[in-house]
Amino acid sequence: LQTRYTIHKILRLLRLDTIGFDEVFLEKVVKKNFKDNDRKMIHSVVLNAMRYHLFIDEIIKKFSTKLNKSSESYYLLLSAITQLLILNFKDFAVINSTVELAKNKDISAPEKFINAVLRNISRNKSKLSKINYNFSRLPLWFTKKVSYWNESQKNEFSKTICEEPDLHIVFKNKKDLNKISSKKIQTSDYSIVIKKSVTINNIEGYNEGLWWVQDFATMLPLYLINNTKNKYIADICAAPGGKTFQLLSYGAKVKAIDKNVKRMELMKKNLHRLKFNCDIEIKDFLKFKKKQKYDFIVLDAPCSSIGTIRRHPEIFFRKKIPDFSKIRLIQKQLLERAKPLVKRNGFLIYMICSFFHEEGIIQIKNFLKENKNFSQIKFSSNKLKYTKNFIDEKGFYYVIPSKLDNHVLIDGFFAAILKKNV
Repeated sequence: LQTRYTIHKILRLLRLDTIGFDEVFLEKVVKKNFKDNDRKMIHSVVLNAMRYHLFIDEIIKKFSTKLNKSSESYYLLLSAITQLLILNFKDFAVINSTVELAKNKDISAPEKFINAVLRNISRNKSKLSKINYNFSRLPLWFTKKVSYWNESQKNEFSKTICEEPDLHIVFKNKKDLNKISSKKIQTSDYSIVIKKSVTINNIEGYNEGLWWVQDFATMLPLYLINNTKNKYIADICAAPGGKTFQLLSYGAKVKAIDKNVKRMELMKKNLHRLKFNCDIEIKDFLKFKKKQKYDFIVLDAPCSSIGTIRRHPEIFFRKKIPDFSKIRLIQKQLLERAKPLVKRNGFLIYMICSFFHEEGIIQIKNFLKENKNFSQIKFSSNKLKYTKNFIDEKGFYYVIPSKLDNHVLIDGFFAAILKKNV
């Protein structure tokens, strides 16, 4: 009951607040005295409840047309239906414990109603599990943002967003790829995907610092550029460090800047594990006063994070939508602060884990209109067979969350290369 009560509280918090799942899980679960199995259950139920909540909402409507989505009953049913239909827990255990939880004085939900709905669902499991999860059921604010997508993109996105993301790891040296005994799929000469569920620090080479975790779509832009050896590079909004680690492995001299203290502490630990040295500054880049110029500036700007929807399904689950006006303004301000620090004939690499045009293509087009001394350089798609589909006709790197032909799941991402001309 304590485990299910925690699931209930976390779902309620994620729906009504703007806090992220990782932060909530750390505070409500990792720092508490839960056993490993209970932690895994909370993690699985909460993430799957958010991933499938639109599908589950359709099921709830079949048995209750007036249920308020802010009510305690809604969170109880959401959690229980996830356990029954998505995770295939034993029916009697789910129903009995959920009804018991409804009696909790902090919840006080109608027990008879909860019991009746769940027993009806239990009797109709095979029929209910066939409800389709299609694009039209996604939030209206989202479908408007991607109205330019074709049917293939819509179908691809809808089919794969509920799947558990892959674990993609990147190596310092390609000769170490074969040291991993787990079932794997090679994605480049420096990276693999591990398909089975595994604890990260139990994978071979973790303690020796042979690799780090970084999504394939996130890794590719710098991998495709690959002319950063011995260059002076500022990595802006660098934590938790994937791109910094990439650049260091390519032989670049990197200054990593980020204002998030907790994420930078994690980055320092990984730098130590990987045996990398890097100049680190914990500071808001908008208040960065130094005038040193760099060969490259890599700006991984704050964004809606919609490209990481599989990892952060709370984006669709939240009652409140992202503040796009604020997000676009911060992105513009960071670009403006970065541009004077780029050397002549140097490069500004703009990246976001979003595929919304207003955060990516439109943001860069507006920057180029206002800064005639910068020009766009097209990404080359020659290095990997997958990448030809990731470079659009304008030469931007543009990926939506999808599944490759080799069954590797990738996040959504956007990147642009801008050159500062003499």
